[in-house]
Amino acid sequence: MPRRPGPQIRRASDKENRDGAGTRSDTVKVAVTPPAPTNEQWSTNKQGGNVLQWLAQKTDATAPAPTSRGAVEYLNQAKKPKSYAAAAALSGAKAKPSATAEKPAEKAVDQLAAKVPRSAPAKEPMKTGKRDAAKAASKELTKVVLKDTVKAVPSKVTPKEAPKSEAQPPAAAAAAEFSAVPKPRSKAAPVAPPEPKESDGTAGNLAQLAPAKAMGAFTAVTKATDELVKTAEIPTSATMHLLSKTAPRSSASTLANNVRPEVPPPRRVRGRRRDDDRAVRAQQRIEKEQESAQRRHDEAMRTDAEYKQRFETMQEMQTAMQISQAEFFDKYRRQETLLLNHVVTERLDMPVILELIEQHDVVFVCTDTGSGKSTGVPKALLELSSDTKVVSTQPRRTATVAISTRVASLRRERVGEDVGYWIRGDKKGDEQTRLWYMTSYTLLLRILENPAELPFTHIVLDEFHERQPDLEVTVALLRLALLNKTSHFKLVLMSATLNTEDWEEYFAGLRVATYKQSEPEHPIHDYFLEETCTLLGTDYQAPPQLVSRGVVDKGTVEKHFYLAQNLIFFLNSCSNPVHSILVFLPGRAQVETMSMWLRTQLSHRVDAVPWHSAVNLSEIEAAMRRHIPGRQKVYLATDIAEVSITLPDVVYVIDLVLVKRPKISKESPSSIQYPPLVTQWISRGSVAQRRGRIGRVQQGFYFCLFPAVQITDLPTYSQPPIENSRIDELSLHCLQVVSNPVAIFSLCHGQPLVGVIASSMNMLTQLGCILDAKDPLSAGERIDEIYNRQNESWSRMIMAAAQAEVMTDIPEYHCTFIGRILQLIPVSPQPGMLVFFGFLTGLESLMILAAAVTSSLSPFSINANEGRQRHFNVARAMEETENAMREFCCGLRSDIVAVMKAALLFRIEQRHGDSMETVRHWCLQKYLSYDKLMAIVDLENHIKYELAEFMPFRSIVEAEKLLEQLDKLASMVAVMTNVAFVAQSLEVTSESNSYTNSKEMALGIFSDLTAVPDIHSPSCLRWQEGDVIIPVQLSLIFDKLLASFSTAIASPKQFWMSLLLFSQRVHYATFSDDEGTFHVFALSYGGKERYVEVDEITGYVVLEFRRKLSAICGVLRLTHANRLLYEDHINTLLSSYSLAPLQDLQREVITALVSIFNNLEDMTADEVEHDEDDLDLVSLLSFVLPTRTT
Repeated sequence: MPRRPGPQIRRASDKENRDGAGTRSDTVKVAVTPPAPTNEQWSTNKQGGNVLQWLAQKTDATAPAPTSRGAVEYLNQAKKPKSYAAAAALSGAKAKPSATAEKPAEKAVDQLAAKVPRSAPAKEPMKTGKRDAAKAASKELTKVVLKDTVKAVPSKVTPKEAPKSEAQPPAAAAAAEFSAVPKPRSKAAPVAPPEPKESDGTAGNLAQLAPAKAMGAFTAVTKATDELVKTAEIPTSATMHLLSKTAPRSSASTLANNVRPEVPPPRRVRGRRRDDDRAVRAQQRIEKEQESAQRRHDEAMRTDAEYKQRFETMQEMQTAMQISQAEFFDKYRRQETLLLNHVVTERLDMPVILELIEQHDVVFVCTDTGSGKSTGVPKALLELSSDTKVVSTQPRRTATVAISTRVASLRRERVGEDVGYWIRGDKKGDEQTRLWYMTSYTLLLRILENPAELPFTHIVLDEFHERQPDLEVTVALLRLALLNKTSHFKLVLMSATLNTEDWEEYFAGLRVATYKQSEPEHPIHDYFLEETCTLLGTDYQAPPQLVSRGVVDKGTVEKHFYLAQNLIFFLNSCSNPVHSILVFLPGRAQVETMSMWLRTQLSHRVDAVPWHSAVNLSEIEAAMRRHIPGRQKVYLATDIAEVSITLPDVVYVIDLVLVKRPKISKESPSSIQYPPLVTQWISRGSVAQRRGRIGRVQQGFYFCLFPAVQITDLPTYSQPPIENSRIDELSLHCLQVVSNPVAIFSLCHGQPLVGVIASSMNMLTQLGCILDAKDPLSAGERIDEIYNRQNESWSRMIMAAAQAEVMTDIPEYHCTFIGRILQLIPVSPQPGMLVFFGFLTGLESLMILAAAVTSSLSPFSINANEGRQRHFNVARAMEETENAMREFCCGLRSDIVAVMKAALLFRIEQRHGDSMETVRHWCLQKYLSYDKLMAIVDLENHIKYELAEFMPFRSIVEAEKLLEQLDKLASMVAVMTNVAFVAQSLEVTSESNSYTNSKEMALGIFSDLTAVPDIHSPSCLRWQEGDVIIPVQLSLIFDKLLASFSTAIASPKQFWMSLLLFSQRVHYATFSDDEGTFHVFALSYGGKERYVEVDEITGYVVLEFRRKLSAICGVLRLTHANRLLYEDHINTLLSSYSLAPLQDLQREVITALVSIFNNLEDMTADEVEHDEDDLDLVSLLSFVLPTRTT
């Protein structure tokens, strides 16, 4: 390998600072010119040459499309078709791997071969009546003659097997015959095709072109029958008659005394005789049919131009396939044996990088994947000095833990000493740890806690090109800190694919340097869609202008999925099992489908390793260490495998060039509320990332299932995720440092859409997390903990910078006590409300479990019991799963309650089970996923951990006690769950009781959407007309919502009453008429208002219950402010405000709640129309403390 050239530093001209202060922005670019790729490293296909050159130098990309300026617009508002000529011209029918299109003449031969009868058991000899003595003597004489004749017949007549010949080496000369091209094991021919002769005609051509198996069977039968005719002449009936006439005549008595008794021939001889007869007849039929097929073929070649063209195209495809496979095997023959214990991945000029970091404020490190930047740069910064404190971020938890473990092992120490990791819910390290690996969201939370005093000397943002929404906010805050010199740190941004010019402009006013290096360590052989189809002998033709059509249709996904299956089969049949395969699939559903197919079709030959967001890191690490002799590992991954982690045993990457990501449309308001997951083509930057998974430690093969001539149509970079994501949780966290999260979004490089910002702010307001600063109630409701601790200079600095961007005043909001609780726990705002309801009712532990359940996926799945699924169809398997769910639902029609009970029983089984296998077997019997239940339990513990320092509460550890509590109060849990997710409520307008003929439909109560049940997700309830359905999970498909993980309310009165009791704010008024006094309440969610009328007594009950909840809110506020005091001191403090102890108030609330719903029949609560704006009274779950008496 040529020696790597040293970096060439060139200084660009200084740029003037935008602020006009006279400071200059120094930009230094460091580029390492890569050596010219050789023919062995890169394909020289004339159609894909420019693409491959781009892949070799993928950091030199054009500027991306303009990003959203949604935050600025929100604030201001408040005031080439390519032709596909390289593919074959045949239809896009699916073909088996490494197989040619079906030949017409071969089809006839196959049909004839199928007609050859198999050996059948011999029948019993026919019984004859009494014969005279002369006939008996003649038969006996004939039997003697036949005995001598049968001796000449072979004991066993079988078709002779064609002799096996060793395949020639793949490096044979280019002029070698097709028989010399090595083939995969699944397609290897037992004998080379014979050379065609003139006398053979079309049969000779068929012998050369037809698959070896079909022609081998034909030849074997022919030779067997010829041998039979030569070696054994079976007597005919005429011969038998002649022998009977020439036998000597004698009396019956004489023959009876002189001739031995008649003995029938052995069954084996009789059966062999019949088999030989069948072989002769089969040979005759085959010869006739072969002659007929020959005549039809010759006639079609003369008269049918289309037939002739297809036949010639088939020959060309087979020729191209064999040449392509020969080249593939020639490249693969040079594959080296990898020593995993001697893998060296660092290929950076570390002294140059460290010097640039020392001399500049911001440094971009853009190098090839696998160059060692994720481990090498933070490790080198750590070893600079004993005073350095470094933090390095990763976009995903899996990569965070894996890289920290790798760096610690390189330093020969344990994780948690000098090197540690910190992710939400798990932390290894202490105050002495000097190198932290964190997820990007964890770093953001640390910055928001105290932005004025960042405890790091170096901040490294790895995989920067992914640009998650939290990373956009983090970069904006760090940029502001560097510009205003509030903290002293160095910022390092690392990526393999990044448009540095655009970002250098974003950091104007700072000293910026760029280090670029693109040096492939090992050759990577690229196969695009055209080359892949040629290699497999498939005539699939991709439609033109795949990208310009905007969407990826289902048919295209299925074709590429099928092609990937064939490619896996081909690679598995012809490569060493130690060389693993990595397959990039669009989403989790495709990963599970492919995994099931491999376990069904190739279970004895492959080791399938699913890899998506729900798979624990320990499973991937175990798979990397696992090696089953004779079985090839196949990693089936989503885009989660694009970054950071090196899989040293992977030699092949199969890329479908697809990904499933949220997609928000400005023209579709429903997509703003529920961003749909859309299958879309990835960017060229992601192509480079996936290609970079190989070539790190050994040569590799990259199969890109996308036309080479259309690769330039892919976008250079992916659209920033912040433009297609909900930002409710992120907005709530930003309120820790600024009074309006939109101010921070306006400073980001990529910004959310206007509709997304408006929707998030409305949701936070309706849940009671924030209040407008102009609201008269906000002064008493805001929590001083945030604003007392917050750096006022930081808030003013952010607001001033944002106002300079938008040129208008920015409204301010105050964060409430509810908002502070939701900031601490690792769930989104809607599930977080369940935790708050738990504090109100004294069911803290039970509602924390409910929050963990509603934040996770349902563990019930028909795929959890694969053994049973093979025996039943999908509909029956779904019904069995739903019947299993009904055993857990406590008599309610609630999927959430069913999962809560399943999780508690799972915890009990964990404690009493003999081993993990016992627990897994229990899950299998109950149609439950062990991994998903473990995720629920882990999240539950994480929520308790985060709340422990904020508020003392009764944590019930024993699962048996929680199970008893759930059995008694399951209906109350369902009521509070309905309130938390009321914005997604639906009213059923049509019903169905069959899974296979599901025609249910529902309309949104607080939205204008139409929803149907997701029949692919198991549920313990069936929709019935008039029901109110509260789904936790909604997914948008076109203009309809698929609802799953739901709770059903049979009585609308129960639905309205639950909202009146627990809504954070309701407007109401009292009216009187001839029938008496009544109350009208207004409920607002999702921008829509509904009015509910109740009688006087019901209105009084509602208002009184809400007063009790407000009293508990006051107690919670005092308890939090004085959490370090003993319980007796807190009770004394509460009595000075005329408040009862917390547990006494909680007991009153839960008792009153049960009583209200038990006597619901005696109350009235009906939805009415109310047009007048005269509801001037407000009932708020207020945290304002009453006047202190002593």
